[in-house]
Amino acid sequence: MRRMAAVCAALAALALAACSSAPSSPVSLPSSSAVSLPSSSAPAHHHHRLTSSQAAARNPGVCDPSLWRAIYHPYRLHVVAACKTVTGTVESVRSEPDGDVHLLLKLPLSRSGLLNDGNFSDTHGDLVAEIICVGTVTQADAESACAGHVNQVAVPSAGERIRISGTYVLDADHGWMEIHPVSRLSVLSAAAPPPSAPAAPAGCHPRTPTGNCYEPGEFCSAAEHGETGVAGDGKTITCVASGSYWRWED
Repeated sequence: MRRMAAVCAALAALALAACSSAPSSPVSLPSSSAVSLPSSSAPAHHHHRLTSSQAAARNPGVCDPSLWRAIYHPYRLHVVAACKTVTGTVESVRSEPDGDVHLLLKLPLSRSGLLNDGNFSDTHGDLVAEIICVGTVTQADAESACAGHVNQVAVPSAGERIRISGTYVLDADHGWMEIHPVSRLSVLSAAAPPPSAPAAPAGCHPRTPTGNCYEPGEFCSAAEHGETGVAGDGKTITCVASGSYWRWED
């Protein structure tokens, strides 16, 4: 019994010693001010701007990355999408001094989001598309970029409906959106034929060289001086002198 009491006393002493060695103050935690947080004033980047080399590495099956080597001053083109395909109707085709062919493409209404204010104010609401190094380069700073490049993209005609694939960029020099360079182009439908002129009435005579009826006030030829005929409205007309000219008059 006496031995048991001694053991209990020893255990109690050890427990008391352990408690007395614990720190008297609570552990300090790092202040929240020590945590580095991003500044709220840092600009938010909604669009990642790609370099031409990054653009070239993407979508190699549709857009040809090697075309970037033939673009002069590529820093003026801010890449928004490395490769984009659009369809539209060619409104105009124009050759530029840098050797490129400049297309204005009328897009369907559903793709109007590809345009910006520069397109609406300066390109008649059309998307610009450029086929590079097609013609003779007369612009000095573009000569070296096009040297040795052979264009493989067909040039369309005004009025044709086409599908193009290429890099979608902001032309920072002009402020409008473009597909530049165009990598692929296919014609979906030919230009609509011009409306035919209405058939001339059967009874009119004489007729113009293109087969139309003469009308009062129009010039008549030397062979028709003094001749009487019938206008398109059925009225009688005569080729008479009018000042220094001869005209058909009723």
